[in-house]
Amino acid sequence: MAERRDERLGRRRLHLRLRFLAGESTGSYVTRLAARNHLPVEGMLRSMGTGPMLPVEPQYTEMYLSRYARERLANLAGHPLAEMQKRLVGLRDEFLMPSDAKDDWEWPWDARAGYIVQACSLCAAQRGTRSPAWLILPDPWHVCLRHRRWTDNSRSTQHPYIDLSSLPDVIRAQQRLNRLGKRLGPAARWVFADACSILVRSNYLEDPGRTEEWAPLATQLGEHRVRPLAQLSRLSLLTRDLAWLEVRRLSGELGRAGYREWLDRATRRHGFAFREPLKMWHSQHPPLGRGIPELFGDQPPPSSVVQRVTGHELPSCLAAAGDLSCLPWLRLPNTMERLFL
Repeated sequence: MAERRDERLGRRRLHLRLRFLAGESTGSYVTRLAARNHLPVEGMLRSMGTGPMLPVEPQYTEMYLSRYARERLANLAGHPLAEMQKRLVGLRDEFLMPSDAKDDWEWPWDARAGYIVQACSLCAAQRGTRSPAWLILPDPWHVCLRHRRWTDNSRSTQHPYIDLSSLPDVIRAQQRLNRLGKRLGPAARWVFADACSILVRSNYLEDPGRTEEWAPLATQLGEHRVRPLAQLSRLSLLTRDLAWLEVRRLSGELGRAGYREWLDRATRRHGFAFREPLKMWHSQHPPLGRGIPELFGDQPPPSSVVQRVTGHELPSCLAAAGDLSCLPWLRLPNTMERLFL
């Protein structure tokens, strides 16, 4: 670092602490922490090191810190560094700035990984903020089951969220995905990614505005924004069916008979439009002579072992579905990044 730092900066924590918000971006947390203590963000940044004093806009991108600034932020927030890294994904080592960077923070035009998604305002209010808070997530949407709200990477001030009270299928779909995530552990993410790819290949509800159920919402918000919402129920069912096979395969319990029967059963359940992509996925996931049941435990095996056996890498916390699928088709149903700026 060319400029000499004042090592006294950031040693004493701020007077008021801030409650964590699950999935929050570093940029959102920093701006909320400053507001909580009635400080301008620029003033707090001066206690974290040296860097550009540009307007902070956490709704557009993520904030990345140097190792030095990360330590100072933990001091200011009054939490152990390990706790900060657990709560804020952007503070983990994989997202730190290079050691030879001239500044202690940066706000690049695009987040290096993940999507900036608006947090549920009711959840944010319960944690002491009335201004919008922002999450950094691997998918461009978030379902708040507690308050039945759908948020996404929209920056709409007129419609910052979609009320799910009258859309129980979406609620059930997210609950189904949550249960699968707990059961499959790391494998849940690549199974979900494959289900996304199969869904897109089948052209399922690509134009939700043409259906009676989704036309009013698509007219109000636009088809691109409504599409993943409309597709989530089918996506969760696909994920469940892929998971049935994958759990047994990775546990070493999938027999030849069960393997053969799965394709016909899944095709009947989802329809003929899904047969081709389901068949391709099925052919790439045959029974294993010896599974890796350790994958479902608290300490998964090394990534090299997982990749050799399954063909998938262990996903990082913000890995996009399009980077995880073993199928050659499109990414997420909502394929446009920064769509609603």
